[in-house]
Amino acid sequence: MSLSNEQQILHIWDAFSDAEFVYVSDSGERQAMEDARDERNERLPIRQELLQEFLDGQLDVTTFKSRMASEVGSHKLWGFSGFSGQMFFNMLVSSADPEDDTNLAALLREVLAAPDGHASAAAKIRKLEEYVTRLKARAEDPNTAPSSGFIPYFVSYFWQLQDPNAYPIYYKSIRRVFSDLAIWEPSGDLAEDYVEFWELNEEIREIVESHSGEEIHLWTIERLCLYWLNRDKIEDSESVEEQSQPSGNQTEDTLEARTLPDSYIPPIVSVLPDLAWNTEEMQEVADETGQAVETLFEDRLAKCLRMLGYEVDERGQGAGRNPDGIAIARRHNYAVIYDAKVRQDGYRFSTGDERQFRDYIDAEVNRLRGQGFRNVYFAVFSSGFDTDRPDAVRRLKIETDIQEVRLVEAGALLELLETRLRDPMFTLGPTTADGPGIQDLFAESGVLTSAEVQEQHGR
Repeated sequence: MSLSNEQQILHIWDAFSDAEFVYVSDSGERQAMEDARDERNERLPIRQELLQEFLDGQLDVTTFKSRMASEVGSHKLWGFSGFSGQMFFNMLVSSADPEDDTNLAALLREVLAAPDGHASAAAKIRKLEEYVTRLKARAEDPNTAPSSGFIPYFVSYFWQLQDPNAYPIYYKSIRRVFSDLAIWEPSGDLAEDYVEFWELNEEIREIVESHSGEEIHLWTIERLCLYWLNRDKIEDSESVEEQSQPSGNQTEDTLEARTLPDSYIPPIVSVLPDLAWNTEEMQEVADETGQAVETLFEDRLAKCLRMLGYEVDERGQGAGRNPDGIAIARRHNYAVIYDAKVRQDGYRFSTGDERQFRDYIDAEVNRLRGQGFRNVYFAVFSSGFDTDRPDAVRRLKIETDIQEVRLVEAGALLELLETRLRDPMFTLGPTTADGPGIQDLFAESGVLTSAEVQEQHGR
């Protein structure tokens, strides 16, 4: 394949260089490329040894899976701990059919060994895809069987462990950038899609090497894409722009002018974090419109929840001692009673709020259960959260009939919307074999941050 416009890649590279090779990871952390490379290189021999022990037959598949889960859970450096990696592995092992003639351990030893070229990689992906397809066809509940769509990521992770500079991992973040730049779209043929993805990584590497005069590692291409994907989150962008202008390189503003918008977030809800933080700009807008910032936040919050697919019953502003709203996922039999809090310093539970939340819950849970909703959750949406009072969350769960209490950052809600709009398989329901679901994020208590959403679903 051949890139139709090499300049857009070089524009992004120049901006990354101007930003001193700093990027924001899927977990939301601001990182320097060299530091991240050092962290991976420190753990790489450990994972390579673990994989080799399995490939050599020294470890059975269950032990290998468990030891890999422990490693990736403790050191989240490749993103494998998410749904596409470790969870796929868990489902693959747990749903293996003893009546199938294929021995799973032998199959995995064959397909996880690094391929010797594009044709070999495609053949390995197709072989595992055939096995997974049989598992799903034979399963009593198809949702308990792994989905073949995760195979390219799963195998390419292990291939890269064996030779980090030869095999690109099929990260969702990289695919998302390629799609946003209109240089690649998957066809649906898993094997062909990975081969084209691999070829495109190599082509980008050659373009950047020719431009920079330096050797470029595949990890650098990965970080380049993460930089571009999260470029609006890089701090001190003004100083970066000032440094880049004298060199004649393209600045961030110029880059924005030369590329199409790539965010899926509609402008009408993109202001949610600013409203939640009650910024000066939002205060000025509120004064000009004659509305309170709190009212604007509640209104845009309800709109965002509807965009996610919820049926929203708005209750706030003058509705008495009621929650601000109830988000209903009727098809999946659950509802979220919610309250919206505008805070410049982040939200912290107060005794009065806790008492009010208890009243909301007591008044609504039985009514919702009577309407057939199996699960009812409570959520607070705000700018951020002071988490030094976990006892307040525990008391609400102990003293009321609510199942979980979720504290959701406004930025995290936008991350959910972006993921939902980009990936139709990301439903309002629970996680299934075909992909993750939003309900899982409400089915546990505590703070939901943008970083957590990116960590779980950004790869």
